[in-house]
Amino acid sequence: MQLKGKTVYITGGTGGIGTPLVNHLQEAGAEVIVYDIEKDGDLVGNLDQTCAYLKENTPDILINMAGYNVFDYCEDQDLDAIIALNMMVPVKLSQAVLPGMKARNSGHIVNMGSMTGLIPLPHLTGYVTAKAGLKGFSDCLRRELGGANIAVTHIVPRAVRTAMNSGTRAEINERTNVHHDDPADVAKRIFEAVIKREREVRFGWPERFFALMNANFPTIIDQGLQKNRKIGEDILNTHNSNKEKENEENTTTLHRAAS
Repeated sequence: MQLKGKTVYITGGTGGIGTPLVNHLQEAGAEVIVYDIEKDGDLVGNLDQTCAYLKENTPDILINMAGYNVFDYCEDQDLDAIIALNMMVPVKLSQAVLPGMKARNSGHIVNMGSMTGLIPLPHLTGYVTAKAGLKGFSDCLRRELGGANIAVTHIVPRAVRTAMNSGTRAEINERTNVHHDDPADVAKRIFEAVIKREREVRFGWPERFFALMNANFPTIIDQGLQKNRKIGEDILNTHNSNKEKENEENTTTLHRAAS
């Protein structure tokens, strides 16, 4: 598909993958509108206004890339916030553009999933829940739109070297030998998927194989991920212990200053 003269609306367009993707789109002649959290504010808080804007100004292509992950025990995660940005935002934005795309019988929706949505990993409960839900939504919507000229693309990256994979998330990736992709390479592949209007793009051969195994033989994957669970617990317990120690030291310092 030629992008010259097409309008693209993208969330997450200022991130590690989003920035080079926006460059590719603009170089191909597309008019790109980027939701910039620094300028436009919190996307979840502005969801209703953003949906209203997209209904009135429906782009040719909607790219839902905004998201974040949290590596922690399930009970310590803000599940509402994680699921809101990673699943409900792209679902609602997709819903907002459908009337306009259907009216002109043309359009393309691109949803950023995650390999963890296909291979659920320990301590990523909220993120996995959202990405698995987005996978189901993308498949369902694509099939629903089978009679229309509206494409739905589901992007399934593995770990990418971006700011999102830092701190304890970077440590668990390193200690479990997770493969990382360069964000520029991922952006280029997403751009190609937009041009070709592909249905789904999965990154990484071993990850694709394990996703197949998880779908058909989940017990084997359950057993295989016990090592990841133990490593994750070690990282989180150490992190929480250091955090408690730091809080105690800060409290002691404040008490001394007050006296």
